[in-house]
Amino acid sequence: MPTDPLAVSASAAVVDLAATLIGIDSVSSSLVPGAPGEARIAAHLAERLDAAGFAVRLVPAASDASRVSLVAVRSGSRPGRTVVLNGHLDTVGVDGMPDPFTARIDGERLVGRGASDMKGGVAGLVVAAERLAAADAPGTIVVALVADEEDASVGAEAVIADLSGRDLAPDLCLIAEPTWLDLAAAHRGFAVVDVALHGRAAHSSQPDQGVDAIRALGDLLAGIRAADASLHALAPHPLLGHGSLMATVARAGTAPFTVAAGAEVVVERRTVPCEASARALDEVRALVDGVVAGLPGLTAEVRLGMARAAWQVDATGAAAEFSRLLGAALAETGTRPEPVGAPYWMESALWQEVGVPTVVCGPAGGGLHAVDEWVDLDQLRRFPVAVEQAVGRFLAAG
Repeated sequence: MPTDPLAVSASAAVVDLAATLIGIDSVSSSLVPGAPGEARIAAHLAERLDAAGFAVRLVPAASDASRVSLVAVRSGSRPGRTVVLNGHLDTVGVDGMPDPFTARIDGERLVGRGASDMKGGVAGLVVAAERLAAADAPGTIVVALVADEEDASVGAEAVIADLSGRDLAPDLCLIAEPTWLDLAAAHRGFAVVDVALHGRAAHSSQPDQGVDAIRALGDLLAGIRAADASLHALAPHPLLGHGSLMATVARAGTAPFTVAAGAEVVVERRTVPCEASARALDEVRALVDGVVAGLPGLTAEVRLGMARAAWQVDATGAAAEFSRLLGAALAETGTRPEPVGAPYWMESALWQEVGVPTVVCGPAGGGLHAVDEWVDLDQLRRFPVAVEQAVGRFLAAG
């Protein structure tokens, strides 16, 4: 735990802010129809950062103006680098949670929806940014708090476009996703491929008069399992293991005594760095073509849905430099971070794709997307202290 009086002040402030943010319902409206989304929480943080001397603006998503993100910018009186402090404002739904928006402390846990994913991390970034501004840190600090990370990332895409249009060229992005204060060094990518199989209905007593889409579905599922086994036979990524291929949704048939005329399959491809997520379309299409060739009269449609790239932190340059600074700052608070891989996707891939070196580190706890979400108070208190120190040193080194 921090013992320096200024660090203790930051530790108290971050707990108060995290509790306040938990109390603001920001459930994603694309995940839960009718949910409020991010407008209210963005407005609250805009007011707070404006009071700290940041120039703030709300950035609507191109596809939905109600999905707003917050960009707050402050430049110090001395030259230096530009750092983006990034987190997301939306949360998943609250089904089964008795009181999701009332933050409560249970021992060393702060409990409530979004506590770990990721209002604790957002609070840490905001407190660190306020303290850096108060100290007139050199260079430019950009606080970018985005909408819709839990679904389609329309907020991150809008903010990246907004910063590009204003000729801001960040030297680094720090994303405060929950990593248990370890340094995420890689994460998987993914692609979703939708398959529709079209056969021909017939009475089940005369199956030769139909084209059985369920038979085709079974063959396709067997092919997917074999392809997944082939991926697991490859050399594993040191932090992420293997890529994967699986069917997550399968539907077929309409009634008893009827040969199924149609089937639908959703196929999910998880990728590791050096595997292109967009190639999943070709991989699945090859499997489907084999099934179609084996069943005369069957036709199919294969469509790529969302695809996101895998990510790996740069081994050299600004990301490596900042990782060392943040690791040293965390060690001074009593935490020794390790490089870790994340099996799920994060928006670090989007930032790095546009040339912004990216580091991922944030406080965590448990119950992510579950009914008992919480963030570890010790991690929450340490985080803004370490971020303030590491970012301050990185800005001054430019």
